Amino acid sequence: MSYAANDSQLPPSPCPGEILLTGPSSSVTSAAPPAPLPASSRPEQDPVPGEPAVGLRDVATGYDGVSVLHDLSLEIGRGEFVGIVGPSGSGKTTLLRLLTGRAEHHRGEVEVLGRKVRHGRAPDGVGYVPQLEIIDWDFPLTVEQVVLLGDTQHSRPVPWFSRAEKRRAHELLERLGLAGLERRRIRELSGGQRQRMFLARALLRRCELLLLDEPTSGVDLATRGDVLRLLGDLHHLGLTVVLTTHDLNFVAAHLPRIVCLNQEITADGVPAEVLTPEALERTYGAPMRVLHDRGRVVVVDDEQIELHAAPDHRAGRVEHDHTPDLPLGAEAGPQPLPGDDAEA
Repeated sequence: MSYAANDSQLPPSPCPGEILLTGPSSSVTSAAPPAPLPASSRPEQDPVPGEPAVGLRDVATGYDGVSVLHDLSLEIGRGEFVGIVGPSGSGKTTLLRLLTGRAEHHRGEVEVLGRKVRHGRAPDGVGYVPQLEIIDWDFPLTVEQVVLLGDTQHSRPVPWFSRAEKRRAHELLERLGLAGLERRRIRELSGGQRQRMFLARALLRRCELLLLDEPTSGVDLATRGDVLRLLGDLHHLGLTVVLTTHDLNFVAAHLPRIVCLNQEITADGVPAEVLTPEALERTYGAPMRVLHDRGRVVVVDDEQIELHAAPDHRAGRVEHDHTPDLPLGAEAGPQPLPGDDAEA
């Protein structure tokens, strides 16, 4: 079930039993750093011990019978922290939808936490955080309601939530630095608060695998750092974290493993081995330079883009190349064409 201004233009809900608020984007601002999470936030289930968190073997996936991704073979072990990078339209979001049962499975084997994933059915133990840009922030819901609606699949078949469910939601909000905001409308939250609200929503499912689609998109530098530190806290508590991002330098500087994607996997490994000019050109279709600064990998454009100089408007002065030079004191006016007589 999906609540939106126009459902016909939106993707299906991330998981059956969840409500995804989708719609126009809105501006975001930074938020206060979240408090460290206590050990009680550790995932409470382990569906199939010993199996990898994600296992893909020769997979093709997409929509309406058309494959967006093909020849995917990927294994992500439990407890890993992995970034998925690639250009727009490369299939990053489709990969996450595949792992939550939302994308069609055309070929191959897909397993999450040791269980096969079926289209239209969300696997247990998986939390999903959508892109903030697709959320309709004017939808009339409170922070508490958004968090509680994240786990209706395991809730009672009644149109209200129990005291135990509300208590757990409040505990998660407190641990994520959102205590006292339970009744606040979601449109009143800052960017960092919005991201932490959706993290609480995902953690309400007692997830072991946390999937995040562009968690740092549209936020400022301070909020980006807050989100990354919070994900680090969750990772240290035992969660497997997989996120998509466009920010190569953010990923290269902080994550231990990167998967480059463009309809297929073009590179996979630690940043120093994956972020090479050759691998990046295969992934993005454009040359890039890779620099090394104090042990960090920095990716920059291979060529400097030169823009034409704008007219000089200072003090009302505008220079135009086509304006002829005139003798001092002469008035500008129609000029004779070459070959014309100056006098009639």
